[in-house]
Amino acid sequence: MKNLSTKAAATILLSAALLTLSACTSSSSPKHAGNINSIRTNPSPAMQTLARRASDRTNTHAYVIDTNMRSLRNDIDSVFFLDRPSRLHHNIKP
Repeated sequence: MKNLSTKAAATILLSAALLTLSACTSSSSPKHAGNINSIRTNPSPAMQTLARRASDRTNTHAYVIDTNMRSLRNDIDSVFFLDRPSRLHHNIKP
């Protein structure tokens, strides 16, 4: 019985040692987000400006163009007096 428990203990210790050694190995160029060289070259990869991502800029540009075009149409209607009926007909007496 003592011989069996000694073998079991030795097997457990040997397995633990092998697992510990294998867990400490690493490759020279990791492919995960913690790669220090990729962090140093571009610390904020998703940001295009100080506060916005590319998608935020695209959304803002679309909103600005839409707003400007609608404002331009309002201005054109005002210039050509198409934004409301003429008030001249109220002053005409039959």
